[in-house]
Amino acid sequence: MVMIKNKIGCLLVVLFLCSACDSGSEHIVTTYPDQQSLGFQQFSRQCSTCHRPPMPDVHVAGAWSAVVARMQQHKEQRGLLVMSDVEQQQVLAYLQTHAKSVSKKELLK
Repeated sequence: MVMIKNKIGCLLVVLFLCSACDSGSEHIVTTYPDQQSLGFQQFSRQCSTCHRPPMPDVHVAGAWSAVVARMQQHKEQRGLLVMSDVEQQQVLAYLQTHAKSVSKKELLK
């Protein structure tokens, strides 16, 4: 019993020391845009069945349709319920609205 208490005590000390360390960088808390929207609700519900939903700005608007189509295929392959056309359009509209902006440099390529 004493040995277990010592191990727990050591673990608590290690956790305390690790949490007290400051690497100098700030912790960044990211939140999804427009969380009150129907599009976000649909996106969150549909895209969290297999993984954490990605931030909408990881792709440009034009890339999201291929990503959503690929995720539909994955869901179908796993025997999961795929999105209806309406649900898919809601998710796609949300993602494209909040997608990564295309820079002028990227447009010139």
